[in-house]
Amino acid sequence: MSTLPDYSVRESTRAKHVRLRVSTHDGLVVVVPNGFDRARIPGILVEKKRWLDRAMVELARRRELMEPADELPQRIVLRAIAEDWTVERQEGETSSVRVTEHADNRLLIRGKLDAPDLWRAGLQHWIVGKAKQSLPPWLETVAEERGFQVGKVAVRCQKTRWGSHSKHGTISLNAQLLFVQPELVRYVFLHELCHSVYLDHSARFWDLLAQHEPQTDTLRQELRTAWRYVPGWFAAGNRK
Repeated sequence: MSTLPDYSVRESTRAKHVRLRVSTHDGLVVVVPNGFDRARIPGILVEKKRWLDRAMVELARRRELMEPADELPQRIVLRAIAEDWTVERQEGETSSVRVTEHADNRLLIRGKLDAPDLWRAGLQHWIVGKAKQSLPPWLETVAEERGFQVGKVAVRCQKTRWGSHSKHGTISLNAQLLFVQPELVRYVFLHELCHSVYLDHSARFWDLLAQHEPQTDTLRQELRTAWRYVPGWFAAGNRK
């Protein structure tokens, strides 16, 4: 048997079949139904070897392009909302880190900057705040344009999903959407809004989505590799 890549296993009550997920955050994750015989996983990976080889090469390429996780960034680009921030640093004797916005898109980070966990947490908190300000109103605008009703909207930092729609009607949006292009964000919005009609991924769902976004196939493919736009420092801070 050929050497298999490292992987982790996650049981899911929603999974009906084994699914393989590859992300810069967690590498290869094998999602299995509850009670699944894990001894079968190596054989499944061998069956998927051709796909898996391509996916792992792409993963390595994406990780090479990411900014170093432990180096404070000099610049933060929020493509979704067309903002480009210059990061300025100010060492402090405190045991915390504070992030503040200043004129001309300058972001000042002050405090204990030799502790990556602290400044990563500070920047993540800032990103989530920006996402809460911009993503829900944007979603509501798209929903109104396309004739959808929006219930509760939450902004989180999901590890493997750009968005989700619960059976109770809550749309959850990933704060990391701020790092990707606007057309991909809009596609995620429409994807989740169509789930308000069809909660599954049936043919009816994809037909409805294609009616609202004719470029669905292209955007869906682009979204699969859009994690490369998420900086390494954010990805490292989101592994917890």
